[in-house]
Order: sequence, then structure tokens, then C-alpha cells
Amino acid sequence: MAVEAPGIDAVQVARVSALVGELARRDVSGLSHGDLLEVHDAVARLGRLAATLHARCAGEIARRSTPDLPGGGLARRQGFGNAGAMVAQVTGGSLAGAMRAIEAGLAFMPVVPVGSLPPDGSLPPDGSLPPDGSPQLVDPSQSPPATPPALQYPAVAEAASAGDLSVDAAGLITAGLETLVDRIASEQLLALERRLVDKAVRLAAPEVRRMVAVAVARADLAGHEEREKRHYEERFLAWKEDHTGMVTFTGRLDAVTAAPIRTVIEQIVTHDFRARRDGVQSQADPSELDQRTVGQMRADALATVCRHALGCKETNRSGIRTTIVVRMNLSDLNTGRGLGSIDGTNQPVSVTQLRRLAGDAGIIPEVLSGQGEVLDLGREVRLFTPAQRLALLERDGGCSKCHAPPEHCEAHHIRWWETGGPTDLGNGVMLCTRCHHDIHRQGWNIRIQDGRVNFIPPPQIDPMQLARPGGLAAIDIGAAHDARGDGNIDGVDAPSDVAGDQDRRDNPARDGAPGDDRALKQAA
Repeated sequence: MAVEAPGIDAVQVARVSALVGELARRDVSGLSHGDLLEVHDAVARLGRLAATLHARCAGEIARRSTPDLPGGGLARRQGFGNAGAMVAQVTGGSLAGAMRAIEAGLAFMPVVPVGSLPPDGSLPPDGSLPPDGSPQLVDPSQSPPATPPALQYPAVAEAASAGDLSVDAAGLITAGLETLVDRIASEQLLALERRLVDKAVRLAAPEVRRMVAVAVARADLAGHEEREKRHYEERFLAWKEDHTGMVTFTGRLDAVTAAPIRTVIEQIVTHDFRARRDGVQSQADPSELDQRTVGQMRADALATVCRHALGCKETNRSGIRTTIVVRMNLSDLNTGRGLGSIDGTNQPVSVTQLRRLAGDAGIIPEVLSGQGEVLDLGREVRLFTPAQRLALLERDGGCSKCHAPPEHCEAHHIRWWETGGPTDLGNGVMLCTRCHHDIHRQGWNIRIQDGRVNFIPPPQIDPMQLARPGGLAAIDIGAAHDARGDGNIDGVDAPSDVAGDQDRRDNPARDGAPGDDRALKQAA
């Protein structure tokens, strides 16, 4: 763990701000591609370091704003209801962003005995605490330098201080670990923290969120099941009509209740995007072309489903096949204890809840490690079978490269079928439309080794052409009870290519449809 540097003051920060401000006024349009990427990488690291400094301040403000301190704490004395509101006001950002900074700042909080802080909650400038808990002036010439107190989450603090870990990622990790503080041993918590940080430095925030959710659920299955029960009990749906006749729906749903709703709506939206892409309306009047936004499509999809429920018995003729895939291990299914997943849902789900869902119509339970259909069909068929696509999704979790959800993906041959590539799992990969096009256009290679996907970048992206892990291995730190039994982190120790893909997941309308008519979710 790096030794803490001396304290700072506003003058030092102002000097750095002035220098950065000068750089911000310089033109970058004349930079070559290589120089632009190099400068952008340096600026990104600078941004992460600046955000880390802000997180330290935000976390300290939150620590000094606890209600049991005199006057209700620092934030209350400054006229704010809580630390989050104060930080958001000062930064001009959102409350959610302020809370993420505060959560990241938890990593830098000192581990001190209860009751050892002075009344205002502050620490001495050198970070030390005398035996009586009160600040004292220390003469450096007479006393050795004090050792800074241990930090709450040292691995997160070290990675963030080095500029390797974003504040979003740091906040997600610390928030997840906070739920385990009283649930698992401190040694286990520290080991889990290190594994999360090692993986998170190569991931974008959405992937970190998913990784942390799974890791926390694995570490404390009982606590996860308690949260599931609480979420189920708190579910609700409400609507109200305003004076203009517009109806507003609000609600909160647990993952299992939401799964069929999300799956049906996203399948219908995907179907509509394909129709738009394939030019089904190309002969229609331009004024009749489908110009709906994603939000409008989702609203129409919900109305369509409800109209069908009112009396339509021929839904299979619509071309919309809405199948939910529930995945769990056979041993967990037998014992009723463990975690599984629902395609399209990032949160892990307990087997107890999956059993409830898997009994419904329109659900495919994918039970692993049991005897089933042969998946490697070689050259006997051109298209991947539904069973093969289920197996590919079990490995890849969605788009193997950018982690887009399953309903936006299709099964592709790594070595083209037309050039002799077999239709088997070792030659198959799940990709969304954009990643599929990018791989062919940019010259990426894909390798399957030991059942894991690795993407090999072209020389113009990475001259070293280091393998980048894909599929679930890229966002999963592994489990102590995994198939190999060694608990090692899955994947290749190389950066994961996730930059620039969140926009597609949030807005599938960009660059065409989310997938084509060979998408896995058509399996019924």
C-alpha cells in the first residue's frame, strides 16, 4: 500500500486548475490520430485522478456530516439537508453523481476506533490519533512521522489514487462491499475487494456494476435472498391521468416479476427494428415510415401485449416469439440453494426465485451439467440450433464483445461457414450487429480456448495484439465453487474492449437494428 502524501490546500489545487485550464483552451484538431489517442488517454487518467481527489473530499464531507455530530454535522451547519445535497450543489452535478463520489470516498476513510475522534469529527493534519483521541501539535524534529491510519478499502484507494480506477467503478465496488461488512470475515472481504479491483480497472462502469452484483450475491447468498424477498414485497405499479388526458405510469418491480415484461417488450421492439432495417416499408409513403423513438416503441409494445391478452388467441402468427431463458446448475436446482440468471437481466437470481419463474409458460429452463442434446453438430447444418444458441449464451451472456443483452445478439460463425467453418460451439460466438460489423471491418480475430472467448485486436488498435477476454469471463471474477474448483479469476489478463459500447446498449436504434432474424431469443 502506498504511503499517504502530505495534506493539500486550496492554493495547490488552484495552481493545478490553472494549468489544466490553460491546456483546455488549446486546439486538438491538428493532432494526428496517434497523438490524439495518446493525449486522450492522458486526459482520461487526469480526469480519473481529479475525480478521485473530489471523491476524497466528498467522502470526508459525508463522514463529518453524520447526524450525531454537533449541530447535525458539517452539511447541516452549511445549510444542507445532507452531504449528498451539499456536494451536488457545489459541483453543479446530480445527486446521483454526488452519492457515487461519496461512495468512492469511503475507500479513503480511516479505520479508527469508535469514540476516538474529536467532537467535530475531524482528524489531525498528519492523520494520527493520540491515545486520548484529541488533536495535538507534533514537532517533526522531536517525533518520528506518524503512520497514517489504515484505510477502509485499501485496494480501491490505491487503484483510484494511481488513476487506474474510475470514481464510478470505485463507488460501485465500495457500495457493494459495504453490504458485506457485517456478513463475511474481514479477510474474505479484503480478498474479494482485491479481485474486484483487479478486474474493474479493465471494465466500464456498467460491466463493473454487473460484476459487483454477482460477486456480492455469491459472497452472501442468504443476504441476497433477503433482498430479493424485500424487493418482491415492495413491488408496485401505479398510474394517474392528468388534466390533459396523459397517463403516467410509475412502479418498482423485483427482477423476477420484471423479467417477462422486459423480455416481451424488447422482443417486439427488436422485431420492429428489423422491419425498419430490412425496408419492409420501403414502398410506403414517406410520411408513413416508422419514425418512432425507442421509448415510443416500448410504449406501443406494452399496449400490443395487453390487446392480445384481451382476446387474441393467435399470437404465434405475429412473428413475435417471446421466450425467457432461465439458467441454473443442476446441483443447485436439486438442493434449492445457489444462484442462477435470467437472460437479459444483469442481477443474479437465487434458485428459489428461479424455480418460481421456471414453472411458467413461455420459459425455457436451461439446466447445466445434465444429460441433454448434442450441441456440436459440425457441418451437418448451416444455422446454429436453439440448443446451441442457449449454450453460446451461457458462455457469452449476450454480446461477447460489448455485453449487449441477449435479445440484441445473434450467433455467428468465427470461421465462416462458406469457407468451411463448422456449426459447433468452438466456432460460434454471440455478437450484436455493430460488434459483428466492427470485427469484420477492423480486422479483429476471435479465438476460443478452453471454452472461453478471446478477441485479438488488429495492429492498428494494439500493435502488441494482446488478447482481450470476451463473454462472461470478462466481467466475472469467478467463484470459489466454479467448475474448475480453483476459484481463479476467469479470463485473460489483458484489457477488455468495452469503450464506446454503452450508447448502443442504451439506444439500440443507432446503426440499425439490434440483431437479425437469427437471434437466439427466437428459440421457442
